Amino acid sequence: MLFASTRHSGTASTHTGDRCPVGARRLRGAPLAALLTTGLLCMASQASGAVPRPAAPAAGHDPVIMIPGMTGSTANMNPMKSDLQANGWPAERLFTWTDSSSMTQDLAKAARELSAKVDQVRGQTGADKVVLATWSASTLAARYYIKDLDGADKVSQYIGFAGPQHGTTNNGCQWYVSCQQFASPNTAFLKALNNPSEVPSNDKIDYLTIRSTQDRNATPTDTAMLAGADENYLMSGPTAPNHLMIISNGTALAKMRSFISAHEND
Repeated sequence: MLFASTRHSGTASTHTGDRCPVGARRLRGAPLAALLTTGLLCMASQASGAVPRPAAPAAGHDPVIMIPGMTGSTANMNPMKSDLQANGWPAERLFTWTDSSSMTQDLAKAARELSAKVDQVRGQTGADKVVLATWSASTLAARYYIKDLDGADKVSQYIGFAGPQHGTTNNGCQWYVSCQQFASPNTAFLKALNNPSEVPSNDKIDYLTIRSTQDRNATPTDTAMLAGADENYLMSGPTAPNHLMIISNGTALAKMRSFISAHEND
């Protein structure tokens, strides 16, 4: 199993002209009496000249979608999911997912399936944007989604663990179509993906990559970097994790959490 893989944006109501702000989702389906009371209070505040306070931004984190890599399963991402939940992320905003081929076929097709998943998560949670936490081959599918599909306005943060962003020399997996797409730095897929920018829409999206000197799958080590990323985090030394363990390594997960929290209001 070579690549067994695997801004917070709250919105506030605004007061415009003489209209009273109403939290539509909160009041939808409320009893008629409650709605009438709200309307009367609004008119009273306008009559007195008081300006109603806008609703506070929604608290909490953007939903996180955690995606394994080639031949991986969603179970690979359970340690990451558990770590986030243990550190304050609500369970209902944490999702593990992979495409219909487990990232073994065309990564552009995987990106199209990811687009549907992102829309489903946004609809389910009411969030404007999601965080993509990707591993190995799925790092490429997620970047394709951002660059070439509709992800630029739906992703707040991109986190790539051990991605073959510029190909890999450990490429004996080419019976899989996806592996052919990152078997060298010069594949047509990677040339298109990495130009003109390796971090598309970086004015809207924060990028973190995490790599390890002990990774023997995404090689050389610096293939996992992205030029222009907000941070390219290197783990080194004898205790650095290998390719399979990097997504459950405590240091790597702490880096991911701190990055998400630091950039949530960007």
